Amino acid sequence: MADTRALLNRIAAFRERLENTPPLGPSPGTAAVTGLAPVAGAVAAPTDRPAAQLTTRARRLLEDARGLIDHQRRLSADRLVADTAPLARFHHGTVGLTESAVRLVQTFPAAAEAQLRACDGLEQLLRAVRDRLTVTDHALAARRADKDRIDQLAGLLTALNQGHEVALEPLAALAEGLIEDARRGLRIRFLTADPAAGPDAWAAARCVAAHALTVGQVAARLAPLDYEWAARPHVPVVAALLMDVGMLRVPPGVFAKAGPLAPEERRAVEAHPRVGADLVGRLVPDAGPLAAAVAAHHERLDGTGYPGGARDDALPPMARFLAACDTYAGMVADRPHRPGADPRAALTDCLLMAEQGLLDRDFTEYLLTLGFHPVGTVVELTDGRVAAVAATRGDPVNPRAAGRPVVAVLSDAAGVMLPRPEFLDLATAEVGGIVRALSAAERRDRLADSYPDLCG
Repeated sequence: MADTRALLNRIAAFRERLENTPPLGPSPGTAAVTGLAPVAGAVAAPTDRPAAQLTTRARRLLEDARGLIDHQRRLSADRLVADTAPLARFHHGTVGLTESAVRLVQTFPAAAEAQLRACDGLEQLLRAVRDRLTVTDHALAARRADKDRIDQLAGLLTALNQGHEVALEPLAALAEGLIEDARRGLRIRFLTADPAAGPDAWAAARCVAAHALTVGQVAARLAPLDYEWAARPHVPVVAALLMDVGMLRVPPGVFAKAGPLAPEERRAVEAHPRVGADLVGRLVPDAGPLAAAVAAHHERLDGTGYPGGARDDALPPMARFLAACDTYAGMVADRPHRPGADPRAALTDCLLMAEQGLLDRDFTEYLLTLGFHPVGTVVELTDGRVAAVAATRGDPVNPRAAGRPVVAVLSDAAGVMLPRPEFLDLATAEVGGIVRALSAAERRDRLADSYPDLCG
């Protein structure tokens, strides 16, 4: 980001020199104008050529550029942009485009008519800059909303862990936000937090909160499918937000560990459902009934789960529901010891676990409504094109429908980005389909310059 800020400073200095150099005198067809001059330490000046005078339209466009440069300076100063690699890369490209736009003024001819034609090109460049800033703002707003939710939930879970009573209202408000996102058809954001960022305890709390919010997003999309929770989806979503509070008693170093856990670390992890249930039952008024689900969300129907090895009818329905949501979300999200799984592979594994008697079959089949690749997943098609899933048609009765979504094709088979997305309904396409989902690294490599919002 330091390079980006330096480039913005050079652009601003050049623009200011353009506007502040004394006028060369009136000329037919021009308004009050400014001359072009070399700018030491800013943008390199062209060869010695007569300085042109700028028309009113050119000066207005330079004034528009001032606002765009100020906007970009604010983005450069935003730590969230600097800390998000795809956004930082996209932003740097926008700054470079702005430099090209301002440098174009150096080449403006003296004749007013020719200058007006050049203004057409300058206007298009500034429009492209403005469009890219809109993309950046949108992606940044989503990132900030994620961060705020993670921080808010981490604070609530930390308070519980410290023995403070936590009201149900802020948890219900967080749940309502996730449910509203689901109603609007927004994509699931498989959230992660850096376990090495900040003080150990707070970084661990943010890791727990990020995972809980991901599970909450899955629960918000599946709860309306169940007769018991369709009219009150907040209940299982709040349970998802609370279920891992006991993980805050686990040594913080466990969250960043890439290798196998030591026996004492494993025991601490396997105790977290019981610890969390105790905290929820004692310290969250009116949420006591959720404690049983929190206590059993890692149990398995065949008795191989933890902490108590409970099985079959001994497991509350909400615990079975949370187990399906938690297992799927945990597979797809990135972890310190492995990258996230392809959503299709994660869904297949969950269905297999249900077949083996580990997960509840009915609740696990609800996951089919997300599709093999949920909305927003970036995929590679059989002919090499890259696309983003725009709509799914998950159907538990017809599992094949889950693999034939509507996609927005973003690039051709050679990797060249299309001027605009082309929508394709794979269910009606005679040939072709989805080969795989792109990894986070592949998304950053292929899409950061055009679709930074799809890289996270």
